[in-house]
Amino acid sequence: MGGLGKTTLAQLAYNDPRVQNHFEIKFWICVSDPFDQCKVAKEILESIEGQSPNLTTLQSQLDRIRANIAHKKFFLVLDDVWTEDYTMWEPFKVAFNCVALSSNIIVTTRKSRVAEMMGSVSIIDLSELSNLDCWLIFSKIAFLDKDPEQCEQLEDIGRQIAKRCKGLPLAAKTLGSLMRFKKSREEWKTVLNSNLWELEDVEKGLFASLLLSYYDLSSPLKQCFSYCAILPKGYIFSSDDLVFMWMAQGYIPSKSNMEMEVIGKEYFENLFIRSFFQAFKEYPNDDKIRICKMHDIVHDFAQLMSKNECFTINSDIELDSAKKEDIELALDYKNARHLWLEISDEAQFSVSNNSGKNIRTLILVNHNNDNLSNLFQHFRCLRTLTLDGMLKELPDAMENCIHLRYLNLVNYYGFGLPETICNLCNLQILKIMIRDARFNKLPQGMSKLINLRHFILDHSFGVYFPRGIGRLISLRTLSHFYVSSKDDSKGCKLGELKNLNHLQGTLRIIGLGNEEDISGAKNAQLKKKIGLHTLSIWFVGWDFEDKRRESDALVLNALESPPNLEYLSIEMYQATTMSLNWMMSLTKLKMFDIRYTFLEHLPPLGKLPFLKSLHIKVAKYLKKVGNEFLGIEPGQKKDNIIVFPNLEALTFDNFREWEEWIGIGVEEDEEDCIITIMPHLQQLEIWSCPKLKSLPNFLHKTPLQNLGIYGCPIVKERCEGGIGEDWHKISHVPNINFDIKHAFLKGKVG
Repeated sequence: MGGLGKTTLAQLAYNDPRVQNHFEIKFWICVSDPFDQCKVAKEILESIEGQSPNLTTLQSQLDRIRANIAHKKFFLVLDDVWTEDYTMWEPFKVAFNCVALSSNIIVTTRKSRVAEMMGSVSIIDLSELSNLDCWLIFSKIAFLDKDPEQCEQLEDIGRQIAKRCKGLPLAAKTLGSLMRFKKSREEWKTVLNSNLWELEDVEKGLFASLLLSYYDLSSPLKQCFSYCAILPKGYIFSSDDLVFMWMAQGYIPSKSNMEMEVIGKEYFENLFIRSFFQAFKEYPNDDKIRICKMHDIVHDFAQLMSKNECFTINSDIELDSAKKEDIELALDYKNARHLWLEISDEAQFSVSNNSGKNIRTLILVNHNNDNLSNLFQHFRCLRTLTLDGMLKELPDAMENCIHLRYLNLVNYYGFGLPETICNLCNLQILKIMIRDARFNKLPQGMSKLINLRHFILDHSFGVYFPRGIGRLISLRTLSHFYVSSKDDSKGCKLGELKNLNHLQGTLRIIGLGNEEDISGAKNAQLKKKIGLHTLSIWFVGWDFEDKRRESDALVLNALESPPNLEYLSIEMYQATTMSLNWMMSLTKLKMFDIRYTFLEHLPPLGKLPFLKSLHIKVAKYLKKVGNEFLGIEPGQKKDNIIVFPNLEALTFDNFREWEEWIGIGVEEDEEDCIITIMPHLQQLEIWSCPKLKSLPNFLHKTPLQNLGIYGCPIVKERCEGGIGEDWHKISHVPNINFDIKHAFLKGKVG
């Protein structure tokens, strides 16, 4: 039955560090019903390669999978499998035969015949929990914020409620989440005596606990939860994206003292705490963004609550009959408001005058580009639109969707966006996942999108940014900002960032390096962007000119950092020094990446009080790392000093000319003065530094746990075997590795 914890148990195995370290390739696929071979193969390829494959046939996808996994140890989870048809599974079994020994596949299913069909060598058959175990799960959540006296007063009722869970951990978790917010015995008795427990069968027995939680929600939260019925079963989504979709539908009220996004996040967290969503994974550097899914039964419940407003249609299923080429009937729902439409390559569709007039959400997957113009003639009331299907261009008819607030273009293969998109004056969120390096143009009229709050461009190539972006003062998210060259009079300059003071999260500034960027850097006024926590600064590529090196230094020094910055990245910087007076004000900086530079001396990063991770890659001319790196100046009057007080991870990568690494030891340097260096260092990696002669003395006083030295023959010789001259500096480190092949197998590449 559902809700026993099959997926949860598989996740515990999948996320275990020993499992993560053992396998070279790992991926998790939610299969659900029906078993769509092409969809499963596509998702496997996306997991391996990190992007959507430009392949349409099952065999071509399987051939690519085979090429990727051949002779490697791989771990696959197929979650929620229903099909008992062996022929559906056989092509995958053949493709997986090429993997290394000790590869593993875990399948979760409700049906024992599925396990037999797939040839399982070991079957774990979960059963219901005991009343005691249900109580342990329930009480851990329900009593989370209560004092011991409250817990004692409520325990007798709580144990009776836990028995209502019928051995299902999902029910215990849901009820515990509900009772966490109820303080009095009267409130607890009301739940215990509810008529909803009289629902009979097992699935509805679980629905009873969900209904109790649902009725406890406010009206806006009920609306937000019910909307999730549009997502297919097993669909993995981010908290940010779901909040954006709620915003587009008008479910989140505007308050003068609170941002819509903040209210939306509170809604999401409320539903998450009440166990309507399950955590799937989290971003390592941002605990505010969650990747989640809905349990199948919770999804069924959402569909029950959506009152026939949300529909998920797959043309291969809905039209597995004579008229597969015409799916107009599948759209003929009078009450439909939100539609997920998945169309096979063979299918065609048309839209009648009335079938689309009430649709507010359309998520179109694997669509045929030829149908879009017809579609936009009829779906004029759309608030939310996602197009996912190797889209080559947007038709001009899109301008008819004047109410559109959310536009998400997935797998976009066009060279640019049409000017007509600028007529969507109500647009709040624009997301583009670009799949063609030739995309280089945004429309000239972008400045007309005055309500745009989030512009997310998943693209790492040069893009033409038109003048006027600075007028979009409602922007909260601007993932990339491309600075036009000095010869482009119509392009966007750095100074246009001046008035975009609502920016939050991450900003990547790309294309710096012109003389005029110096004044633009001052005008950008980054110091007023208090919502930014991540900043990436990319200069133009290698020019090898003295004038360019001078301008790079002046531009960087002219920038004034956002005050709440936690992550900073600088790339392609060509000056030989990086003084960065403003960097010393970065009291919240935790991570710093410096990549592809001409630096001859490193900046005084040892002064940064909260820096935890430092990664420096390719310092072309650097020969020596010393006191300047630690932030200790010659002749400086010293008190007790802690250098790099919170640094935990340090990586030097590809310093081809680096010879010396020296530093003051942890000794009395002057009377009554003690200098402590890197007191929290846990990991140090040095890659491809063939001329480096030795390690600094202070390493033997650090609590270093993991040391990797790869492609550094001189240092390796001085450290290996317990007899080298530098061995005493690192002999206390429990994990030391000089094997570059082993490092690559572990994925620890510089």
